[in-house]
Amino acid sequence: MPTIQDIAKLAGVSAATVSRAINSSGYVSAAAREKVNEAIKELNYAPNKNAQYLRTGATKNLGIVSTQFNETVLSRINPFIDEAYSAGYTTTLFITNGEKKREREAFDLLKSKQLDGIFLIYRANDWHTLESYADYGPIVTLHNVASRRIPSVFIDHYKGMRLALEYAWDIGCRRLLNVYGTPEGLNTQRRLDAYRDFHLEKGHSPYSSEPFFHIGSDESIDRLIQWIASQKEKPDVITTHSDTAAALIVSRLRRSDIDVPNTTAVIGFDNLPISDMMNMTTVDYGIEDQGRNACRLLLHHLKDESKPLIPLSFKLIKRGTTK
Repeated sequence: MPTIQDIAKLAGVSAATVSRAINSSGYVSAAAREKVNEAIKELNYAPNKNAQYLRTGATKNLGIVSTQFNETVLSRINPFIDEAYSAGYTTTLFITNGEKKREREAFDLLKSKQLDGIFLIYRANDWHTLESYADYGPIVTLHNVASRRIPSVFIDHYKGMRLALEYAWDIGCRRLLNVYGTPEGLNTQRRLDAYRDFHLEKGHSPYSSEPFFHIGSDESIDRLIQWIASQKEKPDVITTHSDTAAALIVSRLRRSDIDVPNTTAVIGFDNLPISDMMNMTTVDYGIEDQGRNACRLLLHHLKDESKPLIPLSFKLIKRGTTK
């Protein structure tokens, strides 16, 4: 395998000149650079990345860690990768399937300096375990988490849920059913707070929340639709935690001959492409900008050039699944 010294000998320049040319660090005359490039091509030289990492202490590689891979994750990953690429970084994706050990193995790469930073999308381990890795490099998440060591690009879902509920009320809905994902998440807790506060302010009786956690799989949504079909007074509207869940609910309602939106309206959350394809009303909160902001935060902590964070806000996108 050719070395820098071999290139220097063939090009008739010093090894220091070759190093400056390869690493774009310091002045190299146009003539010397041309000789170095010709020698590299003739010797079929490839830089030793491991040696560069040891010398600079940086891999120029950012990890993306998630328990699952779905449309919502993809919508955040793509802009993150674009930002990283523009700054000269590569990315490595780790899907853990919710296994704590696999997640820790990904974080161990940060500890062993094989990653410069990590964007954590969905987690399996507790925060105490993951926070310990912040000693070895920056970690950014989109979780609503109270941590001084792991910054977040989250946006308060209380406001987004209130926006959906207020719109549903304004169009005449009074039996407002909200369905949730995992009850442990802080975003879910904020949606619960919004649902409770809204009904208290209206002096209106809400549905109990407990039967409507973990709504997302085919089986859970089939059970939900069976329950709705059995009700004499069906919900006027179903507000959801994701467009993916909303799309399945709309599909199953129509399959059960329950009119959407005239009998039961549906409001999604995310504004993913599927909401446009299915003409679904949804809540937009800059999900792609969350991915961009996550990368910019990591670059900022790595002392690399980074752009300012993009302000995030909620916007209701009105489409055909509401009256």
